[in-house]
Amino acid sequence: MHPKKADGFVLLEALLAMSLILGACVTSVNAYQSLALRLAQQERTRSQLQDKFDAFEMGEQVRANAALTNQIVKGSTNESSRVPSRNRAVRITSQSTTQNQRRSDR
Repeated sequence: MHPKKADGFVLLEALLAMSLILGACVTSVNAYQSLALRLAQQERTRSQLQDKFDAFEMGEQVRANAALTNQIVKGSTNESSRVPSRNRAVRITSQSTTQNQRRSDR
């Protein structure tokens, strides 16, 4: 008797192929899920950092505007004399000395 040739796949081969395909699908779904979870966590962290940065920027703008307002208010009081407040006493003293010398020369 001659051995009979198989004309198709054996059930064991079909099951093995299906289990390999199923393993590849499960692995890819698991990788996709971990990637999606990591992306969501990064997005949440980025959003929190952006909120903190926005709050810091708003605080800096308020501080800069307050400093500018204070500078304008202080600048308007010194604007009439055109002398900065820290040098006012020195300049007034030096001017009066110069004027006294001119008066004594006359």
